[in-house]
Amino acid sequence: MSVSFGWRLPGNVRLKVTFEAEVVAYQADKDRWLIRLKGPAPTLDPNVPADIQHAIAVLPGRWVFVPNEARNGLTLPLKLETLTGRIRYFYTDDPRNPDSTSQP
Repeated sequence: MSVSFGWRLPGNVRLKVTFEAEVVAYQADKDRWLIRLKGPAPTLDPNVPADIQHAIAVLPGRWVFVPNEARNGLTLPLKLETLTGRIRYFYTDDPRNPDSTSQP
């Protein structure tokens, strides 16, 4: 499956990034999928700030729950804080494990 994420960057610039992903499990009670992003990360426009490029470059291998709509090719609009790790969204380990951590 592929999944697209969208972020609004400083300066009101929108960034859409699409990853290939491995489907790990379906959580029926929340109608969402647990996926693991595959790499390498997509090549970004060189005008994207270096810190954002780095944050996206380290996403392959991360675990994430995505709503069922992601399977239909819809871009998931996310807050920039999900990319910087201020909001827990991307996990370094299986999030079903209570000891898992968010992206640093």
